Amino acid sequence: MRRHRQSLWTSFPLSITVSALSGIMILITASFAMAGITFFLLREMIFVRYIAVLDLCLGGFFSGWICGKFRRRHGLKEGLSCGIALYVLISALSLLISGHFTSPGKIILLALSGAAGGICGVNTKRTSSI
Repeated sequence: MRRHRQSLWTSFPLSITVSALSGIMILITASFAMAGITFFLLREMIFVRYIAVLDLCLGGFFSGWICGKFRRRHGLKEGLSCGIALYVLISALSLLISGHFTSPGKIILLALSGAAGGICGVNTKRTSSI
């Protein structure tokens, strides 16, 4: 009889953790890209606040999207969970680096963008396995 390995995506806490960590990586990558654009093209710091909000939205959206794409169910709830987990990770990193928590308004932004990403991830087409 064949043994079947369980997927990483069958465990809810593990899939939320992996999705939040991938959201952190996307957030860091987007921050570096936007910092380069600001430094080389804009040369002014007036848009930094808006760029930071865009980076947070991208990280939250893709965190929820990855979870929704691979779990294929409960996109709103699990995307919301990914956004909240991403906020917890960002707050922990902020506490370690600067010594204080991030603003509580970010949890709303990350939760909403994670929920939107989870809904979009659930509704994407499945890739055909070859």
